[in-house]
Amino acid sequence: MLDNCLAKISDGGWIGVDLFFVLSGYLVSGLIFNEYKLHQSFSGTNFLIRRGFKIYPTYYFFLAFTFLFFNYLTKIPYSFAGLWHESIFISNFASYNNIHLWSICVEEHFYFLLTIVFFVLIKYKKVQLRSFVLIYLFLLIFGLICRTYNYLHYTNFNFDRDCTKSYFRFDSLFFGVLLAYIAHYKSHVFDDLLGSKFNTLFIIICLSFLLSNFVFTRYGSRWVQVINLAVNPICFGYLMINIIRYNNALFLKIITPLAYIGKYSYSIYLFHRFFNYLAMHIAYPKSLLYYTLYFSLSIIGGILISKSIEYPLISFREKYFPSRSVKPIR
Repeated sequence: MLDNCLAKISDGGWIGVDLFFVLSGYLVSGLIFNEYKLHQSFSGTNFLIRRGFKIYPTYYFFLAFTFLFFNYLTKIPYSFAGLWHESIFISNFASYNNIHLWSICVEEHFYFLLTIVFFVLIKYKKVQLRSFVLIYLFLLIFGLICRTYNYLHYTNFNFDRDCTKSYFRFDSLFFGVLLAYIAHYKSHVFDDLLGSKFNTLFIIICLSFLLSNFVFTRYGSRWVQVINLAVNPICFGYLMINIIRYNNALFLKIITPLAYIGKYSYSIYLFHRFFNYLAMHIAYPKSLLYYTLYFSLSIIGGILISKSIEYPLISFREKYFPSRSVKPIR
């Protein structure tokens, strides 16, 4: 019974990527909005360099480590073509060795898109709510059209084909950007919405829809690839704003451990499938022991890798490429 429950949770756990995309769009664009408020300008070069220090060192260490480990220490072949595609962030459009890296490819493409969007909006003095709403709606509708085409054109579900292309998922990230704009410039909108008598109802609707992802699987209910990929980010975004604005001392104490783990989430994300491989060779797959080992190894291993590689280089970044989104200390 417990194993079945854990397996069901695992089946719907993919929606965590939608939450990650919304949160990423919100946080990254928040840095840009802060920079624009301070300087009335945006340095795309500094932004991309800082993103590069965050992403590339641990990423390329992961690629080298897993390629050597699986190619030479196990019987699982890793191809040079997949390694090449992953190294230039196009594995969600080509071959790959590590399936989960599709999401970081989407992120990487989004960073360049976001840089261009802000450059254009600032140049033409269009940093306004209408601009971000229109861009979000365009990405939402375009993604829906593309996914609907796949739904109608193909008789089977294929994850690589139907879910991983960057233009299928840009709306998730840009919904976070839209929320960040409102938080920085139109915060009264959130005050009115979260303070209304309908807020609890909206929370229940959002939670109910997100729970439907655990009832209807993508393989068994192919319409999920069309509808849920569009609506999940909206539900997560609404819940996220509620949590961010929920000022309760006990609640803050409860989520403190999660915030600590979140600091190291990037390395945990990169290496979690490697630690999954280890857990599967130690315990029976989808058993309680397996899940315990999988999560424990992923978190502990991710933290150690972050402290060894990611954060030393971030310290170097802060020294030579300081953030423009905070006021310098004088």
